[in-house]
Amino acid sequence: MNDPLPMSLVIILFTVEISFVRSALLAGFVITAALLLLLLKRKWKGIALLLLLPLLPALATYWSVLVNGSGQSDALLLFVRTFAFAALGMSFTFGVDLEELLLMLETRGMPVNFVYGLLAVIHAFPKLLGEVNDLKVASRLRGKPLHFYSPMLYLKGIFLAFSWRDQYVAAMKSRGFDEEHPRRVAKRIPVSRLATALAGGIFLAGNLLMILI
Repeated sequence: MNDPLPMSLVIILFTVEISFVRSALLAGFVITAALLLLLLKRKWKGIALLLLLPLLPALATYWSVLVNGSGQSDALLLFVRTFAFAALGMSFTFGVDLEELLLMLETRGMPVNFVYGLLAVIHAFPKLLGEVNDLKVASRLRGKPLHFYSPMLYLKGIFLAFSWRDQYVAAMKSRGFDEEHPRRVAKRIPVSRLATALAGGIFLAGNLLMILI
């Protein structure tokens, strides 16, 4: 399922549903589906993050509810739900092409300023990380290392981002962007029917499993 729009919608639906529905089975289904997706895409980093990142918060929540809460069933539900939220986050991070999703949403009425603002951030972020690494190296050479918790590091990163603002504005205008005039869609990006059917099938399968078992 490579189409980002149906996948994003099913992720949002599952996020809302497991937030309100008390079902460890549904949360387990979400975790299993996310693991299968990451395995198919060979996103080993995503699988490792899914298994390790929520482990400590899940264990802390389980122990807290078990000792001070309403029993083992609620503790188990919150334990599995913590992993389910992490699974949805990893599915979106590693399974959705954010740039393609934003371009699809633009052709369907999302404000152009919002879309191109996010696209500018997405494209600037790798360059900003490179500049921050250069700042770290330069600070070590001067004998004044900047650590990840150093406020000066983030302050310099913000100043760098502001210094690039005019360059990005000029680049967008050179591509025909004008915030004062509506932008015509040259080609509407189609949504795959197969991806839509697959996303709907996954959502229905999770809910049927919860109802029938």
